[in-house]
Amino acid sequence: MQFSADNSGQSTSRKRTKNTPIRKLTARALAVTLAFFCAVNILALQPPARTTRTVVTTEKIPYSVAYQDEPARYRGYTEVVSAGIAGEREIRSQVVFEGDRPVKVLSVQSTDTARPVDQVVKRGTRVLRSETADGSRWVSSFIRPLKTGWLSADFYDYPHHNGIDLAAPHGTPVYAAAQGRVVLAGWYGEYGKCVIIEHADGSRTLYGHNSSLDVSAGQEVKQGEKIANVGSTGNSTGNHLHFEMMQGGIRVNPLDIVTTTDYSKNEFEKF
Repeated sequence: MQFSADNSGQSTSRKRTKNTPIRKLTARALAVTLAFFCAVNILALQPPARTTRTVVTTEKIPYSVAYQDEPARYRGYTEVVSAGIAGEREIRSQVVFEGDRPVKVLSVQSTDTARPVDQVVKRGTRVLRSETADGSRWVSSFIRPLKTGWLSADFYDYPHHNGIDLAAPHGTPVYAAAQGRVVLAGWYGEYGKCVIIEHADGSRTLYGHNSSLDVSAGQEVKQGEKIANVGSTGNSTGNHLHFEMMQGGIRVNPLDIVTTTDYSKNEFEKF
């Protein structure tokens, strides 16, 4: 027996809907999308357009120092009379860019728009003369306070290090760097056993961490006279002389002032 799907006796078959308009729209959208991405990629591969621009920058022109010699003042004295003023220079460059990236400089032209003004400084030229310990001659400037040893720490090698350290064996003689009057001889805080000498030009020298002292406050000493012995008293980690120089109340680097007048370089080659 055959069964029919309906009363008409005709067999039924499900009809497929083609949806032709929807399919065409989907294919068109896909094609447009692909075309867009292809265009973007092609544009990305093309180098950016080149343009020439004028680039303007400025730079400072350093000022010089003009010295006024003061014969009545001792060497080491300085005083700023007028501050220096830096000048200014304008630099105009023709630069080729690819997009925002500079690729070539075509030309550079500079023009001084403001001239620098010199700093004016007074400086002493008078030479401090000291009588030597044996009284035989006069020498200028300051001499080294040790005849042997080596530089173990420079001026401001670390914060608050206001002088230089000269390492030497315990008991090594310490000598006055110049003629003057002892204003302190004794324990001086972190300097331990210390000597401070005031000189004719108003400057002072300090000798710290000594093991023993050979002078007392108020005593007059000559250049090269023995005043103490090297040690490690106070805030110290080893035998050495801590040596400071003060001019106008300001600490200065002794290596800029001390000369080799009395001591040969061979004896102090590491200083």
